[in-house]
Amino acid sequence: MNQETLVLGLNPAWQRLFLLDELNLGEVRRMPRAVEFASGKGINCARVLQLLGGKLILAHFLGADYGDKIFDAVADSEIRQVPVWIASPTRICTTIVTNKDIQNKETTELIEPSPELTAQEMEDFKQSLQEIWDGVPRIALCGSSPKSFDMNALTQFDFTGKRLFIDAVKDIDGLLEKEVEVLKLNMEEYCELLQRLSIPLVTSSPQFWKISAMAVLERLPIKHIVVTDEENPVRVFFVLEGKLQILQLQPPTVEVVNCIGAGDSFLAGWIYADSLGLSVEECLVKATAVGSARCEVEQPWELSLARVSAMEKELADMVENITE
Repeated sequence: MNQETLVLGLNPAWQRLFLLDELNLGEVRRMPRAVEFASGKGINCARVLQLLGGKLILAHFLGADYGDKIFDAVADSEIRQVPVWIASPTRICTTIVTNKDIQNKETTELIEPSPELTAQEMEDFKQSLQEIWDGVPRIALCGSSPKSFDMNALTQFDFTGKRLFIDAVKDIDGLLEKEVEVLKLNMEEYCELLQRLSIPLVTSSPQFWKISAMAVLERLPIKHIVVTDEENPVRVFFVLEGKLQILQLQPPTVEVVNCIGAGDSFLAGWIYADSLGLSVEECLVKATAVGSARCEVEQPWELSLARVSAMEKELADMVENITE
């Protein structure tokens, strides 16, 4: 059986990472040499998924200036990619991590505007996708999309028999009408979704999670909603035999080096676990271990598989079923 996942990393970036002791606004600061690498949610997810042993195809838009560098970096990692070349420049993301002490890290991200697609470039994308679509059982949509991207064109593809994973919140309404295996959001994105669906955002209520998640699951054909919230518990919501199920897992405490891309790594861990046919609880454990291990290293794909395995053993018996 073909286990390849089509990762749609529609908005890649060239990442520049600076690690500093401190940064004071209004002062001249001579920066150290930047650590530079291909990035963006799709690339991060793809490279971690490959590291775990997953098989995938990465489809992305690559523009002027840094597009060639991203293509070469992905090619060097031996990931099969389907690039759609565009005229607009690929954006640069600059991340500054300051570390006054080991318990007091701050991360600042400076993200350039997304490129803008032409009508012909959108047609090129649809044609490229059509050529590989029937051969992949899993689709993962990771992050934002370029300006003028026609999400309706994506919804017109046949999702019958495919498992759809979404790590995004903007411009995805049409896709949410499909059968979604996992909608992975952080807390801010979850609240944004609730507001868009006109679901009351009463986070102070003890029944907030139960009421809000059930409201979303009743309106949309989503099998699992997964909400991450930094150092707070990861929550998973799904319906079983007509009853809302709620699982939660407290991530382990780690020494954070760079947390950018932790959510992308989390999704990669979940997709890989899903490809192995693991249970929801096991998917949650593996994804949390991968996302946590990612925070301990500078770049997402540097994470240690031995460290992931150790965290999985630590977390295996910590999943809480808080279904009432």
